[in-house]
Amino acid sequence: MQPVETLKPKWMWFFLLAGVIVLGNYSAHHLLTVPSEDVQGMTIGSLVDFVIVLPLLTYFLILRKKRSVVPIIGVALLGYLTAKVMIPAERLDGMEWIGWVLAAGEVTLFVVEIWLIVKVVKFIRSVRAEARQSSGRLTPAMAVLQRADERFSDHRLAQIVVSEWVMLKHALGSWKQKAPASTRHFTAHQKTSVIAFYVMMIHAIVLESVGLHWLLHSVSPIVSWILLVINMYGVLFFIGEIQAIRLNRITVDSHEINIPIGLMKRITVPLEAIHSIRRPEPGEYHPKDKTAFHGMYVDFEKPEPQIVIELQEPLTVKYLYGFSKQVDKVYLKLDQPQEFLAAVRHELADQTFL
Repeated sequence: MQPVETLKPKWMWFFLLAGVIVLGNYSAHHLLTVPSEDVQGMTIGSLVDFVIVLPLLTYFLILRKKRSVVPIIGVALLGYLTAKVMIPAERLDGMEWIGWVLAAGEVTLFVVEIWLIVKVVKFIRSVRAEARQSSGRLTPAMAVLQRADERFSDHRLAQIVVSEWVMLKHALGSWKQKAPASTRHFTAHQKTSVIAFYVMMIHAIVLESVGLHWLLHSVSPIVSWILLVINMYGVLFFIGEIQAIRLNRITVDSHEINIPIGLMKRITVPLEAIHSIRRPEPGEYHPKDKTAFHGMYVDFEKPEPQIVIELQEPLTVKYLYGFSKQVDKVYLKLDQPQEFLAAVRHELADQTFL
């Protein structure tokens, strides 16, 4: 079994080097006496630091793993605005074109993002139509998420739009929908208190919103309305999570196992990727194991898995908004563990590769 590699952004180095650049340029323009003939060269050097060096640091230390250069223009524009605040205005005379070029780049990216959102909306409509005509293996919303993982793997904005649509669809548009029920669909929430836990969270947010909004409105109406909107979003999110838990079942078919855990995370396990499936040994499970997918709902009690699936190679766990990680085993706690084991072993027995 291959070890799972985790590459984390080097935030400490980024903040350290960015701090050196900012403090160095501030000192040069406000604390040091510079000959007049050297001022223009120093100003150009500062602009290079803020518009070129800082975006490059952002890419190599933060964004390189994501293989995306789109945010770099935004970082460059932010760097230019920081330079305008820091550098005396008279030293920037004749260099305003840099800001206009960066602003034009941002406007172009905004237009591209609007086009991408329109494309995502059309994609969602087509996948939903296909899902309704399928055999009900996945709900339409989960089918959209699964297809979006394949179609928009390199587009974080598209994944965010799809995630928000799925959340709102569950929260507002799924109340007449029935959960799929068959011998290949399994639940993981019916013997837990996870739904009661989220209902309690919704009650707490509503009560807190009323009291906090009334208290803050006389002090700062803007802050009170911002917090109210955030709390309303939180209520919608928890309602969507409840509906996702209720409607989206763990599914076993002839090729793969689909394991959604609410809205927050999901994994698809191809049958050929399974090394073994068994009951866990006593003391084997560690809740903080970062190399495992924890397919259990957390409520008022600490969950213990009933099933562990060991993988032949690491697979990708998908989280909300396009985040992901690699795991080499899957832990599950189900309402029908024995039936699930029997279904998976039956499908494995029919595979020619075993």
